Amino acid sequence: MRNFFRAFATVLLVAAVSSCGGGSDGSAFTTSNSEPVSAMGTITAFGSVVINGIHFDINSATLTRNGVAVTQSELAVGQIARVHGRKNMHDSNGHADHVDVDDQVVGPITSIDMTAGSFVALGQTVTVDSATSFKRDLAGLSALAVGDVVEVSGLVAADGHIAATRIERENGTTNFQVIGTVADLDGTAHTFKINALAVDYSTAMLNDFASGAPANGDVVEVKGSVFDSATTTLTATRLEPADDETRDADHGDEVEREGLITRFVSATDFDVAGKPVTTNSSTTFEGGTAADLALNVRVEAEGSLDANNVLVADKIKIKKAGIAELRGNITAVDAAAGTVTLLGVTVTVTTDTRFEDDSDADVEHFSLANLVVGDTVEVRGFENPIGSGAITATRLERERPKTTVIVGGFFQATTAPQFTILGITIDATGAQINKDFRTTLTLDEFFAQAPGHVVFAHGTLNGTTVMADKIFLATHEDCEDHDED
Repeated sequence: MRNFFRAFATVLLVAAVSSCGGGSDGSAFTTSNSEPVSAMGTITAFGSVVINGIHFDINSATLTRNGVAVTQSELAVGQIARVHGRKNMHDSNGHADHVDVDDQVVGPITSIDMTAGSFVALGQTVTVDSATSFKRDLAGLSALAVGDVVEVSGLVAADGHIAATRIERENGTTNFQVIGTVADLDGTAHTFKINALAVDYSTAMLNDFASGAPANGDVVEVKGSVFDSATTTLTATRLEPADDETRDADHGDEVEREGLITRFVSATDFDVAGKPVTTNSSTTFEGGTAADLALNVRVEAEGSLDANNVLVADKIKIKKAGIAELRGNITAVDAAAGTVTLLGVTVTVTTDTRFEDDSDADVEHFSLANLVVGDTVEVRGFENPIGSGAITATRLERERPKTTVIVGGFFQATTAPQFTILGITIDATGAQINKDFRTTLTLDEFFAQAPGHVVFAHGTLNGTTVMADKIFLATHEDCEDHDED
């Protein structure tokens, strides 16, 4: 019961409002009317590689993962990638010169906290939520065990924890890696810390440090093969400054950076993914206003670098948490409009929608064009506009056929034992009802406490009514626990 609701009650979801997309082959790119671009963001789809809504043609690009040359088949949805190339100034097509993925952590898990939805690997706390993609052989956090070696791609929060966007299991390797900020440096002992991890670099090869050695506050990439779990110490074999999307950007080039706000002073002075950003009177905002900027808010900043390497944002996309969730069979697909319908709800996909195929078809370049009536899909996103019952998808996964459905969103009272979510009628007569992953509620207690809260219902469809067998009431505290990153 707890594992089921843990998978669906965490609500760090990306909110995006833009044109429909998913899987263009990049053929519309032309060199004329294009500009250099350096981008960092989550891979959301393939065909081309789609990052920050741009469809990058990678046919002639150099592709790397953790510094090693790879093919496109070794890149995956949910990974955080850096791209340098060119993009059209009037549409969403681009051409990549190189695409680089560097996992935040590659190493063994030393502890797992199912209640918190997190684990620790190489001294780094990794949080898992409904925005986390897993490799096909993993069913989620519950499929991981202490000792498993994992590759984690994700976004770093202000306190240093990693909000995972993709997790893969890679047992057998001792090619460990961690990216993070140097603290507690001891230049004599040649040690420092990255969060709870102690790094011994006394025998490491040091590369590209301006002063010849790391300093407190540097963001570094550490590689090593010996990890002592008793002392949480990694013996480094190689140490260098971590690359970012500005590596190949010149003053005035277009830069796009997705991440969490890791330092916030004001709307004109903050960091995204540890790098400085400023706004001005010309900056436009999508998904919110300047007043919504705050520590650990997920944003995409687009603009150019000034002489001090500060990103001067032309546009800020505020990617608020979403709480809508649907799983069911598709009853209509409109590729031209960029919509699918399930459970009577219209779902719109955008260039920022993450597409994944977990069905037996396992389509690598999966997009809206691959969906047909009858497919089982799981959708996460946000109601747009509020109160409409329509959903803008931040993530769409095709699954193996299922007879059960899931509906998640704000509770709306009707007449007990029925209520609605997103306009869908839920019948709670025979449901097991839980709150905060610990407390069991009676039907009367649920109806007394549910108004104003997010509710997730699991059950079977009877006509247009969901006959729930499991219901979870998410309290305000639960939402805070999972939205803090």
